[in-house]
Amino acid sequence: MLSLAIASALLLSACSSAPAAVEPTAVPEVAVEATAAPEATAIPEPTAVPEATATTEPTKAPEATATTAAEATATVEATATMAATATLAATQAATATKAAMTAPTATTAPAVASTEWEPRQLTAKLTGSGASFPNPLYQVWISVYTKNVVPGVQLSYSSVGSGQGQKDFIAYLTDFGGSDSAIKSSDVESKAPDAIHLPMVMGGVMPMVNIAGIKTPLKFTPETLAGIYLGAITNWNDPRLAKDNEGVAFPDLAITPVYRSDSSGTTSIWTDYLSKVSTDWKAKVGSGSAVSFPAGIGASGNAGVSATVLNTNGAVGYVEVGYALAAGFPLPYVKNASGNFVKPETNNVSAAANGMNISSNPQRLAASITNSAAPDAYPIAAFTYILVRQSTYTDVNKAQALADFLYWGLTTGQGATVRLGYAPLPEGMRIAAMKALKTVTVNGAPVIDAPVK
Repeated sequence: MLSLAIASALLLSACSSAPAAVEPTAVPEVAVEATAAPEATAIPEPTAVPEATATTEPTKAPEATATTAAEATATVEATATMAATATLAATQAATATKAAMTAPTATTAPAVASTEWEPRQLTAKLTGSGASFPNPLYQVWISVYTKNVVPGVQLSYSSVGSGQGQKDFIAYLTDFGGSDSAIKSSDVESKAPDAIHLPMVMGGVMPMVNIAGIKTPLKFTPETLAGIYLGAITNWNDPRLAKDNEGVAFPDLAITPVYRSDSSGTTSIWTDYLSKVSTDWKAKVGSGSAVSFPAGIGASGNAGVSATVLNTNGAVGYVEVGYALAAGFPLPYVKNASGNFVKPETNNVSAAANGMNISSNPQRLAASITNSAAPDAYPIAAFTYILVRQSTYTDVNKAQALADFLYWGLTTGQGATVRLGYAPLPEGMRIAAMKALKTVTVNGAPVIDAPVK
């Protein structure tokens, strides 16, 4: 059976080495500082990862039978095929296979695999649903983990949007949820009092633009982004856009804003940002996972928005960075709170968390980091979370299997983040997530005993 060390090599083989992470001093509030890691070496491009198909497996499905682990002799083949784990989704069939590991100034995630812990070789079937924002990363994690780390575990994650993921989780239809935003306080109190939001990765939301003949990375200000989505800026030749994009020959072409038609954590991030930078937006639209957009057309999921923009000349849509990169679109510049135009590259996304305070309460880890004051921060950045239950799991085996997978994602799995267009968790938040995971119990007994480092 493949050891954690071999499986870690599969995931991190294409990444350059980085110093091992050091656990910070335990204090009630931790200030996060994002440290730049060494630049990544050139690595092969993986196949773009698709949206997961909907699953009908109930939470209490029969446990899967144990499977035989692959022998170490399969390691070489697994290394070569690790990232190409699934076919393209229908909504992404026309997109090019271009991954985030080729993005400018991308950095390598820290190699934080623990030598003191290995996941237990359990047999379980686990289902989850939720945010499309982290779906490409989660699909890679699931494939590597179930094929090379713990073959006895069957994992599925359906990319249905944060809103539906929260509903499924609250209704006990899934074992875990995925969300880019916190469950409403009223729902937590009445429906999910023991819900924990485990931060798993950071990412940026960017305006993805399709204007025939223009491949130059465009510049946007808070005012122009709000104006476009308010319906106040309706043509690409608007002087306000030309002012920030000197030398770009914008055509006389109508702007088609594309937004999420489903309840979406990506929408929550986007509208949270616009509400902070535009008083008009805050007054007329506000923030949330589902709002009434004044202009544009809707599409379901990050993949749906990406596909709509790809097929519509003059369109602009907000998507997680990896989806735009997979479709071959350039990273735009967005003016941040310090007045600097920055791209949603790894270091800039990470910088958005600089100086934030992390709650010592494991049920209060969700936080907004849009419009950060850090001078090099990309302003539309966010954490994305896995929802777990702190004390109401009843199946010890399944709870242990889930905890092991999530711990693996917080350690070894972080090595895949940059390659797919995300940013690894800042060390303080990663430590806080591990501590929160260790508070999960079944009948009062912790389901995982692993080092916090």
